[in-house]
Amino acid sequence: MPKARSTCTRCSMRRQKCDRKSPCSRCVLNKEGHLCSTQWPHTGYNASLHRKYPRKTSPTSSQRSDNIQGTPNTDDSNSQQPWPVTPISLQESSFSTERRWNATPPSTKRDFVTFGRPDFSNITIGSLLDDRDTCATNKDLMDQTLNQVVCKNFGENGAYTGFSTAARAVEVYHIQSLMPPRHQVFQMVDYHGNHMLYWAGGIYHGPSFRTSVTQAYGESDDLELRHLDWRWTALLFSVLSASIIGCPEATSTMWGFSTSEKVRLARQWGTAALSSLQLGDFASKHHIYSIQAILNLHASEHLVGSTKEWAVSQGAAAIIARGLGLNKLGPHPDDGKDTGLSAEQKEALLRREIGRRVWITVTSLDWLCSASLGMYTIQRKHNTSVKPSHFIEVTMTPITNGLTPAMTRFSNYLNEVAYLLVAYHDDMLDTPDTTTKYKLVLQYDSKLRQMDSEQAPKCLLPTTPFNPAWPRWVAWSRYMAQSSSAHKIIMIHQSFLGRSFQEPQYTYSRWACVEAAKTILGTMERTRDEQEPQWWVEQAFVVTAGLVLVLDLFHRSDKDPEVQNYQNSIERAIEILRRWPTSSVATHGIRLLSPLLQECNKRFVRSLEPLTQTVSAFSSTLSPIELADSVIGETRVPVPEAGAFLTVPLEVPSIPDVDMLEFQNLLDTLPPEVGFDNNIFFESMLSLTNSQFF
Repeated sequence: MPKARSTCTRCSMRRQKCDRKSPCSRCVLNKEGHLCSTQWPHTGYNASLHRKYPRKTSPTSSQRSDNIQGTPNTDDSNSQQPWPVTPISLQESSFSTERRWNATPPSTKRDFVTFGRPDFSNITIGSLLDDRDTCATNKDLMDQTLNQVVCKNFGENGAYTGFSTAARAVEVYHIQSLMPPRHQVFQMVDYHGNHMLYWAGGIYHGPSFRTSVTQAYGESDDLELRHLDWRWTALLFSVLSASIIGCPEATSTMWGFSTSEKVRLARQWGTAALSSLQLGDFASKHHIYSIQAILNLHASEHLVGSTKEWAVSQGAAAIIARGLGLNKLGPHPDDGKDTGLSAEQKEALLRREIGRRVWITVTSLDWLCSASLGMYTIQRKHNTSVKPSHFIEVTMTPITNGLTPAMTRFSNYLNEVAYLLVAYHDDMLDTPDTTTKYKLVLQYDSKLRQMDSEQAPKCLLPTTPFNPAWPRWVAWSRYMAQSSSAHKIIMIHQSFLGRSFQEPQYTYSRWACVEAAKTILGTMERTRDEQEPQWWVEQAFVVTAGLVLVLDLFHRSDKDPEVQNYQNSIERAIEILRRWPTSSVATHGIRLLSPLLQECNKRFVRSLEPLTQTVSAFSSTLSPIELADSVIGETRVPVPEAGAFLTVPLEVPSIPDVDMLEFQNLLDTLPPEVGFDNNIFFESMLSLTNSQFF
């Protein structure tokens, strides 16, 4: 009786040694474990095929080999068209592109060239069923559709995600270990949806997201992340990170987290969100979850000191948004309809609105960075998306009046303000001389003030009576809007702030920046609501206001009656920042303002009264437009009413105790969206240390 066969067919055809395991180690290494078998398929053993030795190259065999190797390129039309003609889903498209280029067409002739090639082209549902007893892994294939298997294999392949099999397993285990208990997850999801989602303009639908979290848990108390879409998992971790660092200390303590844990958990969950994006291959498999996760991290990454890391992700979010076509969500016949929509139409309406919200947030962030970065990447004329409509979030019922609050009201208005800053940036680049530039500054100052009074949402205006039935975040948004408007005034005037201390024709910029700084401090000094979250942008506003007052204070004589008020205002700014001990922005702001205030106090204690000149104060009876019209024809501001003077020192003693490199590093920690040009402040302070004006 012949001896039972122990060498697998794959090793036998390759003429390689087999360890006679099932499956053998060589087939496992070649990722052919499901094909490892000691039984010859179909017709059984065929010596003409299975025992065929390689031959020396001959003209005939060479020609045949060339034909086989050239087979993938025989159809040029297919090889040069990576995208399929028929519409397919997003998951399918990512795999189909890769397979179109890499798959080898089947060949009916077998020789040495084809021995090492897996015969995937011959795998059918029938062959899988026939081989189910041979390979245990085929059972998993039969439990799913062929398309699901393809997508699963594509997503888990370390060659695409950048993780090896071992590294991926370790990373998944680590991320799973970071998940808090179920009740804490829902507490943070609810807090973010009710108290923080408004700040980003509702980039995800809160009720729908909570439902998806409930479905992901099911009846279990544990969330098995390996069974979920990693891009959705990234969104969940971004919500957790923003909630834990943004909520007040009393709220996090009620959840069971100590104050010392907040920063650590926010960093860990933020890192877990980015790792989840990598595990989900977000760069090639575009999905709106990835953009939402990155935009949500905007609320936490700055607070934990990861500003530069987030800026890199911001660029990826913009590219993914364009790849998904979020910049082309134009008008639709179903927009604005309240009744008569089917379930599918309502779902499509919700998806369109969320896409528009995400896109408008992406553009606003890009445009707000233009003042500090000196550039932007998104052109408005290249977009065809309409602005998001206003809905009641729970029912998605359209809001027809202009007074009812909606999450999209402030985001739509902020987008217009951001675009005004972009237009200002472009006009300043196109203007050659300083005089014309300053006229533009005054013109845009007037436009911004007019926009603030005429185009701001009515529910956010301080003159509109507050309705107790409105959500709590409406009151918080009012203060945010006032501080933001004042901050934008500083952004427009900052390029002439240094000149305004020496040259009378720029006095209005000095007055405008100082008044805006006082407005910011007055708004932020209020008593905060017990549930109100902390926002890094509000803290950055306070830091900017303090820097403006510091610069102005350094240019005043110790006999000036405003000195004491300015010193008190800077101290108030520092005290306001001390409210947020877990914020990196607030901590750096304190480190920045405290030494500067000390230097100011040293200077005034020395009682060195420098020579002074009188500079006419800005007249409140002149509008910025009238002032702009006078700039071209005159070299100074029109003479204001008599008796109003500001004293400006002609010489300021050097400040050797100020470490300017340290201050430059501290200023670099401010996020680009703050819009404060760090170079301008650095040059202003450097000129003070050198006792020179510019």
